[in-house]
Amino acid sequence: MTGEQILAHGLGSRADLPVPTWLALFAGVLAVLVSFFALAALWTEPRLRGARAGTPLPAGLARIVDALATRVALRVVGVLLLALLLATAWFGTDSSATNPAATWFYVWFWVALVPLSIALGPIWRRLNPLRTLAVALRMLPPLRYGGRWRRTLPERVGYWPATVGLLAFLWLELVYGESDSPRAIAVFVTAYVLVHVVAGAVFGRGWFDHGESFEVYFGLIAALSPFGRRDDGVLVVRNPLDGLLTIQRSEGLTPVVLVILGSTAFDGLTRLPLWGDVTEGSRGVMLALLATAGLAAAIIAIAGIYTGGIWLTRPYLRKNTDGQPFEPYSAFAHSLVPIMIGYTVAHYFSFAVFQGQAGLLLASDPFGLGWNLFGTADATIDYTVIGTTTIAFVQVAGIVVGHILGVTSAHDKAIGVLRPKYVKVGQYPMLAVMVAYTATGIALVAGV
Repeated sequence: MTGEQILAHGLGSRADLPVPTWLALFAGVLAVLVSFFALAALWTEPRLRGARAGTPLPAGLARIVDALATRVALRVVGVLLLALLLATAWFGTDSSATNPAATWFYVWFWVALVPLSIALGPIWRRLNPLRTLAVALRMLPPLRYGGRWRRTLPERVGYWPATVGLLAFLWLELVYGESDSPRAIAVFVTAYVLVHVVAGAVFGRGWFDHGESFEVYFGLIAALSPFGRRDDGVLVVRNPLDGLLTIQRSEGLTPVVLVILGSTAFDGLTRLPLWGDVTEGSRGVMLALLATAGLAAAIIAIAGIYTGGIWLTRPYLRKNTDGQPFEPYSAFAHSLVPIMIGYTVAHYFSFAVFQGQAGLLLASDPFGLGWNLFGTADATIDYTVIGTTTIAFVQVAGIVVGHILGVTSAHDKAIGVLRPKYVKVGQYPMLAVMVAYTATGIALVAGV
């Protein structure tokens, strides 16, 4: 395992925590419990309005955001960045120590787009080069004039293509033994581009809304941005929890969230001594099989906890207009998104701070030709830029804040879907889910 992979999958250790692990666990769980009971006492009516909420942005700013020139510029930037990634991955050295492709892909793209999406909204949707390439392919004669090649994406497909694509990416990142190899990244990205460009050309825009894994994933995160669109299409500033509520319009996203949560749990699991004992002596295919089984087991466990909480919630549900109980699996899925983001912060923060520097340092000589374009060819990563105490604080805070936001969002929804006499007791199963996730997340960060 390379140094880059150790850094990627070994984010923090018990020694990083500035307080005893038991105290971090106690404080984290207590914060979730206190927030719940405070909400139960003070938040007695639904307050979130979802897509109906928000204050319009200044007209001038809204015009700039929606201008054709802005959209075209972002599309061009997206295509150029994809071309640069593929060029370095295919034609640079096959080592992440000298080729920036791995850092660009895993840090600058997969990790850095998380805070960018929270800050700016669905930025990947605007940049997405696959949309641009699909439009270009769709303009070719066989597709432009041959209507028989075009299809409407069947509704029953849902978000399963996006879920499968995320599983493939997470397997590459967390299971494959040479995940930092630029050539492995080149093969994956090239195959991914071909699949989604062709599918996008055949099925149109609907494919990217439901099938393109990264657009679906970053779209979930962007829902928590203070910037968004109301249901009348106006750009607004709003309570991020209102944005989160808009996710409920899209049923079938629950598996996407659970896959991400399970993958981060597996990432933490691989740093425990237990995992070392399980995989001791395993190499090659056997190690990959064990890791694949571990990833699947982590996802199943996380999904099982959520499913159990929802199953226990069912008896307390109101009936909707057609006399049937509300469907709780999708009704509460949006409350998992802040938790997903909190886990992501906890597991990737130090990786982004340290390994992210390599993306700029190695950019001076992206093809290993002896260049020094930015004068950083001889520079090294500065591991003193941030201390272990700060790292630990951000990790624990990310998990706790994510769960508090999740509890708040779930509580507001519960008021509307649970029978009035059972609003508090009906939330206990989901509260137990939140507490279990909090404790698991902190324990994995601590490496216990």
